[in-house]
Amino acid sequence: MSPPDADIAELPSSPGARLRREREARGMSQQLAAETLNLDPMVVTSLESNDFAALGAPVFVRGHLRRYAGMLGLAEDEIVTMYERSKQQVDEPSLVPKSRLEMAPVRGKPRWPWVVGGLVTFLVAAALVAYMSANGLPWAAPATEDEPQAHVLQDVPAAAVPAGAPAAAVPVNGEVPAAANAPDTAAQSAAAAMTAPAGSAPVPAALRSGQVSLQLRFSTDSWVEVFDGSGKAVLYDLGKAGSERTITADAPLSITLGNAPGVVVVVNGRTLPPPPRAVGQMLARFSVGPDGSLR
Repeated sequence: MSPPDADIAELPSSPGARLRREREARGMSQQLAAETLNLDPMVVTSLESNDFAALGAPVFVRGHLRRYAGMLGLAEDEIVTMYERSKQQVDEPSLVPKSRLEMAPVRGKPRWPWVVGGLVTFLVAAALVAYMSANGLPWAAPATEDEPQAHVLQDVPAAAVPAGAPAAAVPVNGEVPAAANAPDTAAQSAAAAMTAPAGSAPVPAALRSGQVSLQLRFSTDSWVEVFDGSGKAVLYDLGKAGSERTITADAPLSITLGNAPGVVVVVNGRTLPPPPRAVGQMLARFSVGPDGSLR
C-alpha cells in the first residue's frame, strides 16, 4: 500500500474528528479557532465532539461545519456529506439551541379551560336556583290527608252571615264544605246554637284531635298573623273592618293582632276575653292551646 493510500485509509470517518485532526495538525487551539470564526468556544467543542444536538437545527450545524472546514482548508461539501451520514445529527430539528431549551422555564398547561368550565357551571346553577325560586319545586309531593292543614276562609262581611249560623256553614274559598250540607251535622250545629250562652258562637263540628277553630271578627282594620303548631303561617293578612276570618288549624296557635281592641277572638265557639297587651299599645301577642284556652 502506498503512503498516500495509507493516509486516506487513516482519515477519520466523522466530521468532528476530521476537523479536530486538521486543527491540531495546524497547531491551532480551540480558543484560537473560535476567535477566528467569531464563535463561542463551546460551539467549536461541540463540532469536534460531534455533539450536533447542542447546536440546534441542522441548518445551523451545516453552516458551522462549512465555515470551520473553509477556515482549515478542507472540502466543505465533503465535511457536510460526512455529517449527513453521521448518526449524531439531530432527529427532530429545532430552531432553538439545546442550551437555551435547557434554560427555558417549564410552562404548565393552560388553565383557561378550567376557568371557562367553572364559569359555565356557575351560570347554570344560578339559572336553576332562579327558576326554582320563581316556580317552586316541580317534584314536590302534594300534601296528604294525614298532614295538618289549615283552612283560611275568605273575607266575609258580618252582615252576610246569619246570626247564630254555625261556623261550618261559612263558605271556604267561595265553596260550602260538604259537612255543612249533611242533615245530621246541621241539626247538631243548630242544637249547639240554641244551647250556647249569649255572646258566644257555635262550636264547629268534625275537628280532629289537636285542632282548634279560630274565628276573628274585625270591627276596625287590623293586621293579623297566625302560625300553627308546626310554625307554619296559616293567616298573614290585613283584616278589613266588618269582616270575619275563620281558621281550622293544629294547636297551639301563635297569634299577633296589630289593632287588638278592634278584634274579637272566638275559639271553638267561645268568645275569649281581650288578649293581654302593654299599656298604651294596640299590638297584642298571645297563643291558644289545644283546649281553646288563652295563653
